[in-house]
Amino acid sequence: MPSTYMNLTNRLLRRLNEVELTESNFAAAKGIQATAKDCILDTVREINTSRIDWPFNAVEHSQYLEVGVEEYGWPSALVAADWDSFQIQKDDTLNVNHKRLTPISREEWYTRHRDKDYDTETTGQKIPDYTFPSHGSGWGVSPSPDQEYLIKYRYYKNPTDLSLYDDEVTIPNRYDYVIMSGALYHLNIFKENVDAATLAEGRYKKGVDTMVYALLPNPRDVYAGIVNRGGSVRKTSNIWNG
Repeated sequence: MPSTYMNLTNRLLRRLNEVELTESNFAAAKGIQATAKDCILDTVREINTSRIDWPFNAVEHSQYLEVGVEEYGWPSALVAADWDSFQIQKDDTLNVNHKRLTPISREEWYTRHRDKDYDTETTGQKIPDYTFPSHGSGWGVSPSPDQEYLIKYRYYKNPTDLSLYDDEVTIPNRYDYVIMSGALYHLNIFKENVDAATLAEGRYKKGVDTMVYALLPNPRDVYAGIVNRGGSVRKTSNIWNG
């Protein structure tokens, strides 16, 4: 079960031998209790933003395509998309099976496919084969869809900031000790206790390194991509940073 904002804050307060917060006074916390809340919040933000590909921040998104429409926007919380995950879903009504979309570069779409897609106007061509990053914040498919196909893809989100006492962190609770080390670092910086802050910072950085080692793939194992030269895909990275 994920830890809550109040669970973590009270754990920090116990470390300091301070009075814990309750559901009724959490929102109106003052003094050291308010500082403890801030330290937990800042640490959770830091961990979530230290990597774009934490698996605990991965989600799946569904999008119905519109006939004759090639480009679509990202979900508001998106940080990075996994281009290898784009897949048209099986639909017996449309007589279509599951189909993986091949990622290509925006430049290839411009030079090889865009004119045909635009010429079909509102009717579309056929079931798409490719996906690409559109200009600005979004993605596209080609050929232009001729039916309302359902696409699913995975992406990494930026979690909503903690606010309420029962808000849950996305970070697995086995890494609560990492959050605590980071919060103690911030708290000791606030108190101008340099020695204690330095000790907590070391533990915090070591904890984040442990999370990376345990949760993320070896960089040599990460592959796939969207860079295309001369019609062939050169595999570089399957994560697009928004």
